[in-house]
Amino acid sequence: MIFKRLKFIFFTGICLSLLSCSYRKEKTSNFEVTFNPSMLEKISYQMVNQQIFSPKCISCHGDSGGVNLESYAAVVGHLAKIKQSALKEQSMPKSPYPKLTEQDLILLATWIQAGAPETALDGSSQPPIQIEPLKPTFKSIQQNILLKKCIVCHSAGNEAERVNLDSPEEMIDSPYGIIAPGNPDESGLVLVTLPTARKRMPPPKSGLAALKTEEIEIVKQWITNGAKD
Repeated sequence: MIFKRLKFIFFTGICLSLLSCSYRKEKTSNFEVTFNPSMLEKISYQMVNQQIFSPKCISCHGDSGGVNLESYAAVVGHLAKIKQSALKEQSMPKSPYPKLTEQDLILLATWIQAGAPETALDGSSQPPIQIEPLKPTFKSIQQNILLKKCIVCHSAGNEAERVNLDSPEEMIDSPYGIIAPGNPDESGLVLVTLPTARKRMPPPKSGLAALKTEEIEIVKQWITNGAKD
């Protein structure tokens, strides 16, 4: 009797294990094969870039991070990795950035299914993306640099929360010398972002793209002007 019970428990465990493995496999590959057939002729790189790559990926996958997604050629060159991490594993974007929505996943899967075309197969085109140029104002720097490359660590509850970047006033009054109005060469916000910085920010280990030369120059210009707005 005991032997029969053990045999039954062992058999049941194997069955449950097989069912569990089957379910996980099906679930992880769900969006890999889900696409919108009605969009195959209309979808383009510009459409996917506008909804997914630019707002949700470039912060980490710019000029660092190993997988550059700043151009069509770069994206196509990493298409296999994108398909694996974004569609099959659904592990990108990484926390604390928001996951791709179901709509995002279907859009990306449809584009890949269509052959990852740069322009729509039916010849239609999307209106060009209107990108607001980076300007030496706090609002522009906050939207284009701080929110994309800094706030993920420098916000309440995160590892660098003590270095507050929420407003010009808090940066000027900070004991960490973040901003010295009129003197960018003495401002930590500039010094730590230089390529020569001993502890460059964002840290290379974070995967976030380093500030570009033109971005650093805009920050320096803003500080030179007094960092008032």
